[in-house]
Amino acid sequence: MISVFEFWRSNFAANLKCQNLIRMKKVITSFLILSIFLLSSGFRLVEKTTLKVEVTNFENKSSTKVYVSVFSENDFLEKSIQTKSVIISGNKVIVEFDLPPGEYAISTYQDVNSNGKLDRYFIGKPKEPYGFSNNVKPFGPPRYKDCKFTIDGSLKSISIKLLN
Repeated sequence: MISVFEFWRSNFAANLKCQNLIRMKKVITSFLILSIFLLSSGFRLVEKTTLKVEVTNFENKSSTKVYVSVFSENDFLEKSIQTKSVIISGNKVIVEFDLPPGEYAISTYQDVNSNGKLDRYFIGKPKEPYGFSNNVKPFGPPRYKDCKFTIDGSLKSISIKLLN
């Protein structure tokens, strides 16, 4: 014959196992619902678009590099999102960037003396050929709003003619 204590203990253990199974089912169900919601609500990787930048009008210096930098509004001409350099071999270079849709501006220069930086006169004007998106010809530093362009998800190509 089973004592009251043994009966209570066996029922309690069975009840506890049942409660743990119910909790586990709730956790798994919640996880599945959350996963389905995230997948169906646009929780996706940001798709990137190719930006092709064509740079022309070089100073006659073969084997020098052209630096092309992409900027956002907040860090315009201070900190680039991406910078790439290409050795000149011809009358134009094309540099490609993969960027998410948005607004950007480009700054580029030809490193004529191959020192890895844009050299300037004492008043700040560049000594080396330089240019900006929209072929802005500024007197002083350009404004972001003059250089900006939009990438909307389809291939974007821009051309920049360097200023000498």
